[in-house]
Amino acid sequence: MVGTQTLRALVATLTFSVAIVLSASSAIAQDLFELEVFEAELTSPGTFDVDLHTNVMTRGGVKLPPSNGSHRPAHVSVEVIRGWTDRIETAGFIQTAPFSSSGPRLAGGHVRTKIRFGELMGLKFAGGAEYGFNRAAFSGEFQTLEYRQIVDFRQGRLSLLVNPAVEIVTQGSEEGLEPVFDISAKAAWRLSERIALTTDYFSAEATTRHLQPEMSAHHLLFAGTDLDLGSGWELTVSVGHCVTSSEPWLMKSVIGYGF
Repeated sequence: MVGTQTLRALVATLTFSVAIVLSASSAIAQDLFELEVFEAELTSPGTFDVDLHTNVMTRGGVKLPPSNGSHRPAHVSVEVIRGWTDRIETAGFIQTAPFSSSGPRLAGGHVRTKIRFGELMGLKFAGGAEYGFNRAAFSGEFQTLEYRQIVDFRQGRLSLLVNPAVEIVTQGSEEGLEPVFDISAKAAWRLSERIALTTDYFSAEATTRHLQPEMSAHHLLFAGTDLDLGSGWELTVSVGHCVTSSEPWLMKSVIGYGF
């Protein structure tokens, strides 16, 4: 059974995360190039993971200005992760929009370092620092810095992940861009050694100066499955929808290979 201290720590973490979600104010959609909840585990030292991320919408895009190219119907991105030690890994992420009206286009990318901090009361902690860049046709945030905290809880067949994050726009098309919070979370129930059922949550962003409830904020929920295909291959597939406004359904998948 789960210890009392572990439950208290988990409840405190989830309460903190929900508080951030409920205070979201900026009614802009989640980044549709990378819809991922990170775990505390790292890629093994001296090895690589290569992931192909595909996010597809059922129709043209969410209700944002036509100039915002990040909401075109399909995005394909490639992530390469390298494990250096049992506490540090780095990753590079390239974003593309292969079916845009002007043909396949490079949309941007980012580089990330993830550090595993350790374990406390059954909770594993890690953190990720990221530099991102976006082309103007796809986002008004040309360059960004982000820190993402990772809290990872596992007990038997159950796993819970929470990723609160803060992002700073260092170069953008708008004046007065403020640091923003967002949060993602994941719950998984393992049916067998190779199959797990999953639920993912992604929030909208909230500025650090305007932490007020916003009924039109975007909150995305996904349901899907994680499959271990063997020989280093993994597949994640899920379908989701925005629960706070009328928007397209989304399907996201990740095909991963480790070597």
